[in-house]
Amino acid sequence: MKNWSLGYELLRIYVRFAFWLTHKRIVVSGRNTIPKDKPIIFAANHQNALMDSLSLVCTNPRQSVWLARADIFKSKIARPILKFLKMAPVYRLRDGKDSLSNNEQIFALVTDILENKDSVCLFPEAAHSGRRQMLTHKKAIPRIALEAEEKNQFKLGLQIVPVGIFYSHYWAFDRSLLVQYGEPIEVDKYQEEYLLNPQKAMLVLRDEIYDRLAPLTIQINSESFYSDYENIRLLAGKTYSKTRHFSKNRTIQQFQADQDLVKKLEIFESVQPEFFHDLIGQTRTYFSELASKNLSDELVETSSKTGWVIFLLHFCFLALSMPVFSFGFIFNALPFFLPRNLFGKKVKDMAFMSTFNFASGLFIFPLIYFLESGIVFALTNSWAISVSCLILMPFIGKIAYKLLKFYHLFLNEMRFLFGNKTFRNDLKQLLIQRKNLADLIIEKIKL
Repeated sequence: MKNWSLGYELLRIYVRFAFWLTHKRIVVSGRNTIPKDKPIIFAANHQNALMDSLSLVCTNPRQSVWLARADIFKSKIARPILKFLKMAPVYRLRDGKDSLSNNEQIFALVTDILENKDSVCLFPEAAHSGRRQMLTHKKAIPRIALEAEEKNQFKLGLQIVPVGIFYSHYWAFDRSLLVQYGEPIEVDKYQEEYLLNPQKAMLVLRDEIYDRLAPLTIQINSESFYSDYENIRLLAGKTYSKTRHFSKNRTIQQFQADQDLVKKLEIFESVQPEFFHDLIGQTRTYFSELASKNLSDELVETSSKTGWVIFLLHFCFLALSMPVFSFGFIFNALPFFLPRNLFGKKVKDMAFMSTFNFASGLFIFPLIYFLESGIVFALTNSWAISVSCLILMPFIGKIAYKLLKFYHLFLNEMRFLFGNKTFRNDLKQLLIQRKNLADLIIEKIKL
């Protein structure tokens, strides 16, 4: 577990490729801040089950050891697999009081890893939320960090690196992913405070980790209006992003614009509650009308660009792209829809949906690809054709999914241009309503 593993690295290459296939865009910021030749504890926010772990595995070069909840190690079959994946158990009170003593052995292992100038990863929240809200941080990281430094007379040079993970959507395919590595925290600066009062030092370090991690996340603190904040962010975020400059990178630019928008809304909630509640009311009315007419906000947003010239250009592109889409759809439809429609319904917690789809795809896609390439060989009796198809399947599949989204928008354009007058009027009315709402938000924020 402590040593560099070739098998682990080969598996990581495969997982990175799968990550590229399943994400529209992956942006990594601050990787240059990761200290070299120093022991590191990576502390990341936790919102999306196993996908959070993989986001770190795929975006930094270290083969870090992960501390995970102990209950997943109960299976005799799972234990060797988890060990190969460099995962070690952490015992919690819910695992039984007697089991807590096992943490001493685990913490000793972690200290040994850190003394070897390697790295470990923990989620300071110790649970995933499935929302853009960080949970209260636990003391596991401060305890491990300070005890490791104490054992080495505070000469270990241990660094805690906060990592913010942001998904444009938690379980949708072809989403954007932003991973931001923050400035490291030098643990040895807590030496004097720890020697005077260990418990207080742990709490202060815990709070610093939280404060360093918060700017790397979108934190919606409101409990009563959480979904409303999300809807306003989706409704006005792009427009607001055009009014302010935060970054040259468009993903980071949008992230920071959304982050700033949420902060401004929180100010309105506390300082101008009358305006805030009026805004919430208008937003809820808009989204309820969308739901009643079975329309999406994306459809309303794109309808503003619909016209005959654009429609004809899109039609030409559709005709030209259909052979590529057909190839990609034929070979990817079964492995894509099978786990989602047949097995995905058994996933009760939506926070695990993305993990289930990704993990099942790691096995199902290559299996079906090999079966399909075998069918191609049986039909063509050509190794060259079947092998070429096998290589192209994942790449054309990624293109086919993007084309499928384009075709969906094209059908909506047809509905708008050729559909009944009532539908067009509803869409135009919703578009005006959406624009007025976004303008109201932007105008108020600028004041």
